[in-house]
Amino acid sequence: MTHRTGGLFRSLEVPAVYDALQKILGGPSARQRFVDVHVRPFSGAKVLDAGCGTGVLLDCLPPDVDYTGFDSSRAYIDRAISQHPTRGRFVCARVGEPFGDEDNFDLVIALSLLHHLDDETAEALLRDAARRLRPGGAFVSLDAVLHPGQGLVSRAMALSDRGGSVRSPEGYRNLISRHFEEIEDCVITDMLRVPYSHYIARAGRPRSG
Repeated sequence: MTHRTGGLFRSLEVPAVYDALQKILGGPSARQRFVDVHVRPFSGAKVLDAGCGTGVLLDCLPPDVDYTGFDSSRAYIDRAISQHPTRGRFVCARVGEPFGDEDNFDLVIALSLLHHLDDETAEALLRDAARRLRPGGAFVSLDAVLHPGQGLVSRAMALSDRGGSVRSPEGYRNLISRHFEEIEDCVITDMLRVPYSHYIARAGRPRSG
């Protein structure tokens, strides 16, 4: 993990503070756009939300999805359960840890997770995602990114992100391509109310072995 927790980042460990900041930045509309355009869930889909935080992604998904979310923060998971007492299943677990549900998923989503993971842990996540997907399923991710032509403010914000492993598009693509044969990816610069760039990938056809 390359998750920064010192200084001002410590306040973001408080679930209510994190959720409030996301609303200020335009997180709810950005998440809905991410889901509608890139995740493309369908009715009844079995969904795994890796690094689910406080479970806010569930609000963007169809009401009848079969949802499981996991996160390493007990405080985030407790808030997710309190916010969604009758929808979904939330588990406190780290990347790579078993959590009792080994069934295959139609979608594995990693929303703002890979840039919090070092290469070794990111590999573990992608390997696990590839293993858990049903035939025809997809892994979909969104992360802070550093890219050519990026504005100074956007670049500064990416470099100061709480996740300490913000990569280039090529860096993310190289990681994902080791586990998936097909990748659709793009860089988006207008997801939030502040200058910020995101790398989005949708990957399918897990590599054997």
